[in-house]
Amino acid sequence: MIYLDTSFLAPLYIQEATSTSVETIVLEIPAQELAISDWTILEFASLVSRRIRMKESSLELMEAVMRSLKEDVTEAYTVFTVTNVDFTLATEYIQQWETGLRPGDALHLAIVSNRSFKNILSLDRGLINAAKQLGIPCDSGGIL
Repeated sequence: MIYLDTSFLAPLYIQEATSTSVETIVLEIPAQELAISDWTILEFASLVSRRIRMKESSLELMEAVMRSLKEDVTEAYTVFTVTNVDFTLATEYIQQWETGLRPGDALHLAIVSNRSFKNILSLDRGLINAAKQLGIPCDSGGIL
């Protein structure tokens, strides 16, 4: 399975400079291979909420974006539930100071590490660099 972190998932639903590239990559992956976590959904909702609060987008548009994600969650993605084991490993990753990991990124990496994923796709350079330091397969699909 291929895990999409929030930074890679967002351009599929919200128009960004990387949207076309991300869509091209995701469409090449068989649907049964696409994975996210309930943490990804929460982070995505936070991103949408922030765009509304900062008046970067309209409430109506962001509600449509959330509906679209929710439809795809039931039809296109395998969604993994975050467990206590994931939080424990994320805490261990955070304590590896040289990675510079933030809590959310550490949690994404722990979710992947505790399961059998081929790769994480991310547009977050910090997460990609930390994953490499920890020996976790992660890249941008050639976008960055």
